[in-house]
Amino acid sequence: MSIPQEKFSEIAQANEIVDVISGYIQVKKRGKSFLAICPFHPDKNPSLHISQEKQVYHCFSCKASGNVYSFVQNYEKITFMDAVQKLAQRAGIELRINAKDPDRSNEISKLFEINKGAAKYFYRNLQNLSGNEKEFIYNYLGKRKIHQKLIEKFGIGYSLKSWDGLLNYFLEENIFTASEVEKAGLLIKRENDESNYYDRFRGRLIFPIFSENDKVVGFGGRKLYEDDLGGKYINSPETKIYNKSKVLYGLNFAKEKIRYYDYVILVEGYMDIVSLHKNGIENVVASSGTALSPDQVQLISRYTKNVYVLFDSDFAGIKAAKRGIEIILEAGLDLSVVSLPEGEDPDSFINKFGKEEFEQQIQKRKSVINFISELYEKEGKLESVNDKTDFIKEIISYIGRIPDKIKRAFYIKEISGLYDLYESDLRQEIDKTINENKFKSYQKSSVKIPEQKTNLSKSNNGNFYKIDKEVIDYFIRGDKDCLIYLYENFHIEWLHSETIKKIVCEFLEQLNFDFEINISKAINILDDEEAIKCITEIANDPHEASFFESTSQYIFLKNSVHKKYKQSDAIKLIDKYKKNEFERERIEVKNNKAGLSLDEVSLKVSEITKKINDIMKN
Repeated sequence: MSIPQEKFSEIAQANEIVDVISGYIQVKKRGKSFLAICPFHPDKNPSLHISQEKQVYHCFSCKASGNVYSFVQNYEKITFMDAVQKLAQRAGIELRINAKDPDRSNEISKLFEINKGAAKYFYRNLQNLSGNEKEFIYNYLGKRKIHQKLIEKFGIGYSLKSWDGLLNYFLEENIFTASEVEKAGLLIKRENDESNYYDRFRGRLIFPIFSENDKVVGFGGRKLYEDDLGGKYINSPETKIYNKSKVLYGLNFAKEKIRYYDYVILVEGYMDIVSLHKNGIENVVASSGTALSPDQVQLISRYTKNVYVLFDSDFAGIKAAKRGIEIILEAGLDLSVVSLPEGEDPDSFINKFGKEEFEQQIQKRKSVINFISELYEKEGKLESVNDKTDFIKEIISYIGRIPDKIKRAFYIKEISGLYDLYESDLRQEIDKTINENKFKSYQKSSVKIPEQKTNLSKSNNGNFYKIDKEVIDYFIRGDKDCLIYLYENFHIEWLHSETIKKIVCEFLEQLNFDFEINISKAINILDDEEAIKCITEIANDPHEASFFESTSQYIFLKNSVHKKYKQSDAIKLIDKYKKNEFERERIEVKNNKAGLSLDEVSLKVSEITKKINDIMKN
């Protein structure tokens, strides 16, 4: 598999790194760099820096870094050569690769080869059935109207009703060990004998799960026999190439049709996809029975901004649809909801009524407002004032997730007209919702705020830690370079005061969207007496009293507040926070709750002390 180095350079030069990464995640320009939420760790503040000049990226939080090849490889969980081929195709560069043997050069490559072999094994099982087993399986397929062309297209197979059918297949091939096949999620270790394995899928209809670029990353198995005590569907566990939240079943078949029609139909399961394809509806993907994730929505956004959510009409289906609605709106996509008649799912509906009737259901799609309204009406919950208030608040909770201000404004106008409400009242409620959602998103961070505080003196009134209040001053009076440094380097989990956290979340959000601090806007959105008192107290510096023309409490809160902090000051502030965190960590190590040996404690304390000393030298 030999490719000259010049060809790698040609492909890299034809794929500008900012353009490529922008195809996967949202990228914003900040000074000479480009910033993004890092997709390789739970990131809340943009920590992925992209250098257009050097054509590299680096995350200052999780340390992920590399060039355009490594980004595509790590984001899509594909091999290096797959990334090369994908980028070559993107740039229209011909790449001729002659490979007689499969690529088994690393663990990722092995996993892909194992899944490919397993998919062939399952498919051949279905084709080679005989006797009663064949009659039973093909009767089931006949009832579900799954014919041979669909079986071939989707690679549908069958796992024998045996404990070791797949295991023996791989042992006979003698290419991969049982341990390697287990890492692909296809075998399970026996509890009482870890040297022995058995098949994960037994006596089930098998659906290979493909990645966006047609690689088999996992499998879904549909229950067929009544004596099978497992769930209706079981899926492969997550592996190094299969992350359930980053894969959409059917996307590899649907992506060109999605681009062509400029909308995607989002359903739940494998059978929904197969039945819709059978009837000529191909711009459809499924979340494979899992809750829709932000990564899956990001995948969709590469092909279209228009999403039609088609959910089951039972309670679970409605609940799942509501979760998906929030995520889709947060991503800035245009959303419509398709409601099927009660008791129907896409698979059953299209098999009963056909393509034409299904397309009529698509034409009857509803906006979010109409969808929620109909649910309330159906349940008789739009009679009293309290019920109507709950309805409006639920609608506002969705609209508040839309990042586009203009789109939000149109929704506000629509609700105002439909329900005879003042637009100003609705805007205030939406501002509150936006702030609450923002704060909750930071609270969900995987980084835990330490319970033990060190070297932090409280302010005179005892409400906030002094250093926490200090950072508000920096945001208010920092110059452009100071704000850029704070935006790129400050972490919300460093804060100990919940009130200060709310304020900083709002300031970071303003920098993210408008790249300026508007104190008056912050006060309106926060709607928190304690937070307002904190901001006004810090902003109203007694040494600057002559700067303001009015003594009114809020007149002075404007963008032209005198600035005095520079980037060098921000660097010192960040170092102060880092030092405090290291000191907290050192105390935890000394307390030795992890049960380390004395030597391990001594070594860790020494390492942390060195980090603290390095900061103090700066």
